[in-house]
Amino acid sequence: MKDKVKGLVFGLILGSLFTSSAIFADFGTKEMVWNKTINFFMNGEKKTTDDVVIVNGTSYIPLKTASKVFNVQLTADFDRNNIYLGRIPTNKGITALQAIEKVKSVYGNKIPKNYHVSMEEIDEDGNYLVHVYEIVIDNKVTGDGHTATFGWYIVDKFTGDIIPNTDF
Repeated sequence: MKDKVKGLVFGLILGSLFTSSAIFADFGTKEMVWNKTINFFMNGEKKTTDDVVIVNGTSYIPLKTASKVFNVQLTADFDRNNIYLGRIPTNKGITALQAIEKVKSVYGNKIPKNYHVSMEEIDEDGNYLVHVYEIVIDNKVTGDGHTATFGWYIVDKFTGDIIPNTDF
């Protein structure tokens, strides 16, 4: 019985040491995050009340709240990865699928048949980054493999211009 109690106490002490060291190691990287319900005023007039997230003193409000406060329409266009507050521009740009088709049409005769063309991300200027690659299976039993890149292309969202990108 004494051995069981000793083992239990030893386990608790050992567990506490690991837990406290993990908490101590993370202590310096904490962020102050608050969820608060706040009244929003515009030019002295209360517009709405909504929940906000405050991280280290910076407030983040939902776009729906911003559209209410500024009394502008909110429109989402997820095909083009755009969100409009107020008037929608006449040139909304091309969609990600149109960017992929544009790369295929310009470089299609150079891209081998078994290669994939996909939109990987939107760069800091809002343009599409299109990746052309093949999937190479290294081990047919396990299916393990890798990708081999044919090219990266930046497609300007508003003009449709394609710029080959080798800066990776």
